[in-house]
Amino acid sequence: MKKIPLLASALTASLLLAACSGGAADEGASAGGAGDLQTVDVGLVQLAIFAPLYVADAKGYFADEGIELNLETVKSGQDAIPLASSGQLDVVAAGFSAGMFSAIESGLDVKVVGSMGVSDGNTESSPTDLVVSSKLVDSGEIASVADLEGRKVGAAGGPGGTGAYLLALALEEAGLTINDVEIVNLGNPDMPTAIANGSIDAGLISAPFSTLALEDGTGVSYGVPPEGTSGTGVIYGGDFVSSDLAQPFFNALARAAKDLQGEDRYSDENLEIIGAATGQTAEEVAAVPLYTWLPDLAPLPDQLAGMERIWMESGALEYAEALPQADYVDPTFSENAE
Repeated sequence: MKKIPLLASALTASLLLAACSGGAADEGASAGGAGDLQTVDVGLVQLAIFAPLYVADAKGYFADEGIELNLETVKSGQDAIPLASSGQLDVVAAGFSAGMFSAIESGLDVKVVGSMGVSDGNTESSPTDLVVSSKLVDSGEIASVADLEGRKVGAAGGPGGTGAYLLALALEEAGLTINDVEIVNLGNPDMPTAIANGSIDAGLISAPFSTLALEDGTGVSYGVPPEGTSGTGVIYGGDFVSSDLAQPFFNALARAAKDLQGEDRYSDENLEIIGAATGQTAEEVAAVPLYTWLPDLAPLPDQLAGMERIWMESGALEYAEALPQADYVDPTFSENAE
């Protein structure tokens, strides 16, 4: 079956939180000088979608800006937001979630300053697919996305995660809402088995697990995120926004993003770097589709607004009015990236 692009934007994360120390914003040092490198504490989810961070570090772009990274693996962006707000982390690279919006609404001081992985809309080879049970497709019980009404659908992060947002976009195209299905919070590795044994009827699954489910006949793709979709990004803690290191940090990230444009993202050097950073071989990284990255890593406020709307309508967010984007989105670092 030919894959049908969903419409609009997003995606998400995993792993465990390590100890944190005071960040660069506390040190008050300026970047790029002749002295010692200044440390920036970065919380990230250890996934290939954050390749610009790994490439900038491995190729010495941060060092060129006078920066040394202290990387802290986090379970999710939601978990890292309070650490960034309090200054225990300077930067977070992770997926967006309803929890992030709730934290901002409650007064935590963070800014979304950039985007990360962006879908290229390739319907034949996508990093994310809406995978529907082959058994239900073959039996005729599910012939379209509309037939998911009332059924169990897996989404990493549950109703407040990026997977649920992507699912909501597909459902809207079919005249349904996120409240018309039962969302089951499952990790990507668990969804193919859950589809195979009937625990769920479909799932919004990321590669390599989506690829495995499609290739072994467990499921059929009923959609992929369209071109321009992004649900991950770069978040600065409030103190770090005004740090002398904030712009140099982003300069290094954007420089690496330019190295990842088009087919260059599959260069031997880049694959080796991404593999080393994510515990894979270069061959394993190359075997699944990679996201693309904007050359300036600009934040995508329209997509953030779409996520907030969906999560407000579903009840994952409990406040009544959308947050002013000027309060939590800052595009100036991407605009000024060198």
